[in-house]
Amino acid sequence: MLATTAPRTHRWLVDIVDATDPTLCGGKAVGLAMLKRIGLSVPRAVCLTTDFYRHWLDVSGFGPRLTELVATAGDADVRRKILEQIRCEVEATPLSADAEAALRQGIGRVTLGRDGDVLSVRSSGVDEDHLDASHAGLHTSRIVPGHDRRAIIAAIKTCWASVWTETAWTYRERLGIPHASAAMAVVVQRYVAAVCSGVAFSADPLTKDRTTVVIEAGWGTAEALVSGKMTPEEYRVSLNGDGPAGAHRRPGRQEEMTVWRDGRSAALPLDDTRRGRPVLNDSQVRELASVAKAVERTLGTPVDLEWVCDGDRLWAVQARPITTLTEALHASAHAPTLWTRANLKEVFPELPSPLALSYLTLALNRMFRTYHATHGYSVAPDSRLVCVIHGRPYLNLSLMQQMTIERGGDPAIVGRLFGGASPVEPRPPAPASRPEIPRSGRARLAREMLATFLGTPYRGHRLFRGMRRQAAALDDRSLEALDDRALSAHADAFFATLMHESTLGRLHEVVSAQSRAYMTLEALLTAWMPTDVDGLLKRLMTGLGTLPNVRMTYRLMDLAALAVQDSRARAYFTGDLDEDALAGYEAALGGTAVLAGLRAFLREFGHRGPYESDVMSARFADDPGPVLRLVQLHVRAGATQDAARHAAERSRVRHVAMADVRCVLHEGRGSLAFVAQWTLFRIMCSALHRLLALRDECRHVMTMMVAHLRRVALEIGRRARRDNVLADPTDVFFLTFDEMPRVLVERDGAWRLLAAERRRQRESDAQLQAPDIVSDDGTAGGVERAADAPGDNELLGYGVSSGIVTGRVRVLRSAETIGHLSGEIVVIPAIEPTLTPIFPLVRGFIAEMGGLLSHAAILAREYGLPAVVSVHGATRRLRDGDRVELDGSTGRIRVLERAG
Repeated sequence: MLATTAPRTHRWLVDIVDATDPTLCGGKAVGLAMLKRIGLSVPRAVCLTTDFYRHWLDVSGFGPRLTELVATAGDADVRRKILEQIRCEVEATPLSADAEAALRQGIGRVTLGRDGDVLSVRSSGVDEDHLDASHAGLHTSRIVPGHDRRAIIAAIKTCWASVWTETAWTYRERLGIPHASAAMAVVVQRYVAAVCSGVAFSADPLTKDRTTVVIEAGWGTAEALVSGKMTPEEYRVSLNGDGPAGAHRRPGRQEEMTVWRDGRSAALPLDDTRRGRPVLNDSQVRELASVAKAVERTLGTPVDLEWVCDGDRLWAVQARPITTLTEALHASAHAPTLWTRANLKEVFPELPSPLALSYLTLALNRMFRTYHATHGYSVAPDSRLVCVIHGRPYLNLSLMQQMTIERGGDPAIVGRLFGGASPVEPRPPAPASRPEIPRSGRARLAREMLATFLGTPYRGHRLFRGMRRQAAALDDRSLEALDDRALSAHADAFFATLMHESTLGRLHEVVSAQSRAYMTLEALLTAWMPTDVDGLLKRLMTGLGTLPNVRMTYRLMDLAALAVQDSRARAYFTGDLDEDALAGYEAALGGTAVLAGLRAFLREFGHRGPYESDVMSARFADDPGPVLRLVQLHVRAGATQDAARHAAERSRVRHVAMADVRCVLHEGRGSLAFVAQWTLFRIMCSALHRLLALRDECRHVMTMMVAHLRRVALEIGRRARRDNVLADPTDVFFLTFDEMPRVLVERDGAWRLLAAERRRQRESDAQLQAPDIVSDDGTAGGVERAADAPGDNELLGYGVSSGIVTGRVRVLRSAETIGHLSGEIVVIPAIEPTLTPIFPLVRGFIAEMGGLLSHAAILAREYGLPAVVSVHGATRRLRDGDRVELDGSTGRIRVLERAG
């Protein structure tokens, strides 16, 4: 049973300097007490102890209820709902009168009666920040006005509720910490308005060199660093004894800073007085280095020290040991990190809107951490899957490679699957060269793989069915009928649902599962078969037929076939589709079967559109022009392709590949061995097919959600312009997702200025180069990759769809400039998913971005189109009219003849 009854000590409230008992005050409070006792500047604080927490459980009557709920949470399928119910009930259960009185006394000690003070309410777990179990990042902190007692109580209960997240539950189980001992103290501390902030490592976290202190610093609070919106400035301080002897500064990359302003946290563009200027001066660097070593001496182990500076003084706000549990990942997180535009460049415009960047970074970083922590992987709390550089989103290639190593895989496969690394000659995996995984890691990996092949396809279908129902209900919602506060509340609720921890965890499970399935199937086939496994897998991953993007193409092919048979429609599509013609399509096609088919197409696919992941991008329903141009391409080509026959041909390719596997497995094996291997292969192959289909379904369904977000944003923008809160309705796309709902309820002039500044920043970013791969130490941005090695007349990339073709090159920059296609080999920076309907019209394609599991590659295999991706500089090195040979198996492209 949970120990819910508080001892008769009544030590509910402890000044931070006296918070020395970890069972009473939790790890964070004990750490702050230690910092205070060795003479460091620590903001005033009190600790609401675990006795206070247990008294609340006892007096409120919630303790027995909590014991009952925890006892039913053993089953993983039930646990999510149970934990969510616990969190809701924790936040709804009131404090007793005596507890509120004690809290008022504590707040008074911190604020000293000043109403203007801001408070930081921080969780302090019993097992947090210990040498053997660092709970960093698992629990919660909130910033609240010091005069708002309700907000303070709500923040305290949010900290208590964070004990019962799935991540915290899994972490306790992995370390063998009983749930019965789970209790939470809370630190209520004066919030320091940070001019700058960061972390000081008392030893180099990469090399473990204890004669070097590494300091990371950025302007404003640390929120921009944690959210992935900046690369911190780094100071490496060499020590002579325990004193600093010299320091080397590596500039960071920061475009905005987070500050507390007007009762809320706000992200503001970095002003010119700070841009390019060192965050810390020499004396501050020396002071931080000395403080970090002093804390290390006290704890007897290397530490990371969180600090803030208010402009006059450096404050210590937390210290943690750099434990062996997270040592390897801490090291990789602070080594130079490779960032890639792979995958994101395919689905976002060159410069996404600030609104899109805000939900992208939050969602992907949160889903990555949630998924991996839930599955027991040691992920550093500041790990970022996504960051923004010069207005463009980048994925953390180094982190993806690190997690592949954790699973015993070859990190080079990340580039093969998604792009963003140097192409190499295709080669089979080498199991013997993989790192040894400890027994606990093997068990974890086994559970994850069982879920991948047996559970994820089912859960993915269920998740997307639910999201389709939700999208349909949202489509029926009349936003115009809501008043301003109701519309703002609707936007908040929509974001909360979309960004919910469980939803994001399931989404990451689905979108990452096909890479695990592919790697496992490739390893098995390599061990079993002496044949070309790479080419075989490409044939196996075709003819899926149910992909939404393929259905979209087949619908367009059918529309084109109808148009060829109708004289009015044929005349319209063979003519020049200028702006007037596009605007008048309904009149031109009125009464034809083509118009009826087009309306049906828009009902099914109207939420899609070019660069549809960005909420600012128009949908087909807003602007059918791209659809009409795609139909025109097929009409001009004669609309000779039959969609049903095409789908049947691709299905036959897959069935032949399956038969080839069966034949090879049957040779030289006994009946029992054959049945076992064939059965295992069919289960895995079937799961891979379903997971690949789910990846495309995920894109289709998520764009439904983005389309609703666009509706909400445009309605808020229209009203904000009406009320002169914004200068233009589209300025709403230059706010972040958490700012947008507040525009209609916080009516001040700051929104106009903020949007205008972000528009100027976007124009400035447009003038900057954005390499496909960069390093956060500045060394990889301009490096020519291995793709350039073969020479001017030979290019190398990843072959993602088999076949050898010869043809003339057509370099494409955008869909609007295509005009016509007649069997060329298309060369393009990245294939945007809604551009794939051109695939039946071309002979092959070459892209500068992409990998085996990128959207374009999956769809190329569906159409049987030879394709090579991740070809560095292809649009620069190839010209219209060049005659080339493309090998979709080896990834080699030979220039046979240059255009005159």
